[in-house]
Amino acid sequence: MLRRAAPALLVAVALAAGCRGCGCREAVRGAPAERFLPPGVRAAVLAPELGRAASDLAALHATAASFPGAGELAGARGALASQLGFDPLDGASLAGAGLDPRRAGALALAGPGGATPLLVLPVSDAGRVEALLARLARERLGAAVRSDATHGGQAIVVLRRAAGAAAALSYAIVERTALVAPGPDGPAVVAEAAALTPETALGATAAFGAARAAAADGAAALVYVPGGSALLAELPQARDGLGIGLSATKDRLHARAALLAGGRAAALRALEASGSGGATAAHLRGDAAVVLRWDGDPAALGERLVPLLPEEDRARLAAHGVDLRRDLFGALAPGAAVALAISPRAAVSALSPEALRADPLQLLELEAILPVKVEAEAALRRVAAALAETVPGGPRRGGAARSAHRRGGLPADGPDDALAAPDTIVRMPTASGEIAWRLEPRAHRLVLAAGAAGRLDALLARLGGEGAGFRAPTPGAEAALAGGLGGAVVDVQRLVSSVRALPPEAFGTGPSGFVVRALAERFLEPAARLRALSLETRVAPGPGGAPGALVLDLDVEARAPEATGGGGVQR
Repeated sequence: MLRRAAPALLVAVALAAGCRGCGCREAVRGAPAERFLPPGVRAAVLAPELGRAASDLAALHATAASFPGAGELAGARGALASQLGFDPLDGASLAGAGLDPRRAGALALAGPGGATPLLVLPVSDAGRVEALLARLARERLGAAVRSDATHGGQAIVVLRRAAGAAAALSYAIVERTALVAPGPDGPAVVAEAAALTPETALGATAAFGAARAAAADGAAALVYVPGGSALLAELPQARDGLGIGLSATKDRLHARAALLAGGRAAALRALEASGSGGATAAHLRGDAAVVLRWDGDPAALGERLVPLLPEEDRARLAAHGVDLRRDLFGALAPGAAVALAISPRAAVSALSPEALRADPLQLLELEAILPVKVEAEAALRRVAAALAETVPGGPRRGGAARSAHRRGGLPADGPDDALAAPDTIVRMPTASGEIAWRLEPRAHRLVLAAGAAGRLDALLARLGGEGAGFRAPTPGAEAALAGGLGGAVVDVQRLVSSVRALPPEAFGTGPSGFVVRALAERFLEPAARLRALSLETRVAPGPGGAPGALVLDLDVEARAPEATGGGGVQR
């Protein structure tokens, strides 16, 4: 690993970059980094301005290093600077090493099988950069023998451990840009990059242009993985290519992922609809730890989600005549909102995948406001009947434990009619609470609550204007609940306070309870430094206005270290 430390250390440089608000953008000259990347790279990371990326990465490092348990990270920057001889997270230090912090840099996996790192570094002083590379090759790779060579018609410099040995590090400086690659394949990789023209490079491909347009706006760095890359083998949703734009400040990390549409533009267009899930979410419980909303087409969403469910669950529902695509997602309209909260009765010490599968209400409580189509009543009746048959600990068909009442005190017509009859509140006891709902045809919605008894009544009261509902904890969270197809918000402060508010017996008794509580606190302490996690998804247009990518915006927002002193949680 030490022998490959030189490219690893320069990776940090390639991820670094830039002076904000200093007017240097107008002074930028030179070719963009993608001009020197082959179109067949396995993956690439590009920094449009090396100095901008450096300052963002420095801010992120400072925040991450201040988290509890991150002591080793705090010294990592100094250790790296010591090995390099300059600080890669400081624009002035980059300039002192002969690099131009105003211009672009990149790191790509190129060559046979995409196994060789290729660094593209902007040069302001060629002499200093060559001296830096020679020193790193000597100190980190033991390669002190230099030779000038011609490979593929391109003049390059090759550094070896001994005369006649395989190349350890190769480089060429072209158009004030250093092209650097380690290992025996380095000469070929550098020569290929040097021979590229703007028309034959990665930057000229339509897929890269689409990824840059969808993901790189305002980003300090862009990660690009082309369609067909082996890195996407386990991510079929991104098979046509993936771009991720990254930026950071001292209290915020933002990532924008763009999954290119390729030939799936029609499928993306099917997701688009118009709902008001953000406004609906304001009626959900104010102490929710997680809130989700979906303003796209539920039927198109179901086409993607249902296949992800375990086969045995789908088979069990099918045995009761329920097709989730038809009877649930097909019955819903855009604008759904769902809230999750930690159950005050949660028994942390008894949790296991099997226990949660049997009774999820022992950990979480749920509220949902689901707009429905006019013709949805019959479909929802089938789902409700299947639910009554399959909920562990719940009532069976015809069982006396089921209860229902119509608004105004009128009785339900019968056990089956009660399950989804209009304006009827249905309550189904479970092992640790109840599932209750009401179908409201005049409002075109299904209102549902699962948890302690009375949760549905509280939700209905909020819908009637009584009591405060959910409010987004940060501007980023507020944006996630506003536009696009859908969004999700994790109120981390609320989540941490909910777990810490659990009674001691929730973690068990005796020495084992103490251990479980201590383990939980190991996660809660750093989590208390976060304010919110927010995700928003939307469809980005491509050429001619057709959908070009599915875009997901992720925000991680942190609090200042002093805001959580003493182990408390502050909003």
